[in-house]
Amino acid sequence: MDERETARQRHVEQKLEALSGKEYLPKDLVDLVARVARLHLEERPLCQVEIPPDLALSDPDLHLQGRALLEPADFPYDREQARRLFLKVLDILDQAGGPVAAAGAMVRQDLDAGKLDLDAVFAAYLRQDQEFFAPSAERSPEAPLTLPFLAQAALSPSLEQVAEKLLAEHHGEKAWEHGHCPVCGRPPLIAELAGQEGVRMLTCSFCHARYRAPRMMCAFCGEREQAKLPFFTVEEEPGYRVDVCATCKRYIKTIDFRNLDKVAVPLLDDLDSLALDMVASREGYGRPTLSGWGF
Repeated sequence: MDERETARQRHVEQKLEALSGKEYLPKDLVDLVARVARLHLEERPLCQVEIPPDLALSDPDLHLQGRALLEPADFPYDREQARRLFLKVLDILDQAGGPVAAAGAMVRQDLDAGKLDLDAVFAAYLRQDQEFFAPSAERSPEAPLTLPFLAQAALSPSLEQVAEKLLAEHHGEKAWEHGHCPVCGRPPLIAELAGQEGVRMLTCSFCHARYRAPRMMCAFCGEREQAKLPFFTVEEEPGYRVDVCATCKRYIKTIDFRNLDKVAVPLLDDLDSLALDMVASREGYGRPTLSGWGF
């Protein structure tokens, strides 16, 4: 394991320990996230995605105008790894108990009976086909997002690897001034103020690309008038704040660990800062994404 992956593992474990201390987070949920996060750490170095030379990337001029590099439905992925991960996460659900275990059992029954094809599941997830997942949600009303959660968990290492490559090769480090990811066009999940200068970095909710954005701009609608972009903090959650937009009434959480001995792990920080989502919702703001874990 190289130094980068070793550091990533250390940071994930530190964040998981912090999550385990949050009394308002259900232990079963934290345990599930921890097991999937550790599985992803193991599988990241094994991911082998070949980006075909004829991949339908956006025209460079159109990309400069705001078009994403690649449609989500066109993302290549490591098919062998995705199928392996799907089954491993299904095993994790079996041991989780409760509604998610029951929903997972239904998925396994459909797989064994040939009623569910994993390639079709992955294709539906990539194209964000809600109709495909609706029957599964109806059969498991207490855990309706189980099947898309499994698909996301299976595909995440591939999506992240593709996003990293495309971002480096076709976008670079310039600030992206549009309310969606420069790689896939999906909305951002969470923001971070990085470095002592506080460069604003956004993490995509779909491919997890981490890209630079203007600091004074709504992450979704592009509003730039400072008076319409207030933010608030919660004393009990140091290092996090909520940036809201009076124009579109949406919000994004921001990680600001510049004065703290912490390292950002965006997908886990999104869960660690769940209390701020509750406050933002009470204040009448919403966000167009689920959590970084698909629920």
